[in-house]
Amino acid sequence: MASIIWMSVFLILAVELVITLILVVPVPRKIRNLIAKKIFMFELGDRLKTPILFVGIALSLALLESYFTHQRIMARILEEQEAGVAAPHHHSHDYFYPGLHDRERKYKSERNLYLAGFALTLLFVIGRLAVLLQESVELHEETDRVDAQADKSTSKPAEEASQQQPAKKNQEKKVD
Repeated sequence: MASIIWMSVFLILAVELVITLILVVPVPRKIRNLIAKKIFMFELGDRLKTPILFVGIALSLALLESYFTHQRIMARILEEQEAGVAAPHHHSHDYFYPGLHDRERKYKSERNLYLAGFALTLLFVIGRLAVLLQESVELHEETDRVDAQADKSTSKPAEEASQQQPAKKNQEKKVD
């Protein structure tokens, strides 16, 4: 059962790494904005908010579980070192390698601690990247809109001036 849980944590971490890679790969702005608009159009962030919350809670619990397991194993190892005697619950291979089973469990608990910690951290990073991507798209749209308004306002005086110039020439010709 425990290996299924930690395999799930590993798969979550792998999926998060792929998502992070997709979010940070440098692509042209228009393509990135098009992809982001499609994602935001379907409101995936709002739809996935609850599952992401559950994944975050599960990763937090996995992190705590691995931390407490690590602390228990370290306490057991320290007790055995202080006593100087191998505990009776060790397997027969511990005769040649005393404390090997505890060291294996310590290694696995540390590995699980890192897996859960990195997965939880990456979940926060992905959330922040998504917010920054949305803000970037909104700011680029605002910039494009302001540029279009500026082009209209600069083209109107030019059009008016070009329309006024023939009118002035016609008035000058009439005056002559």
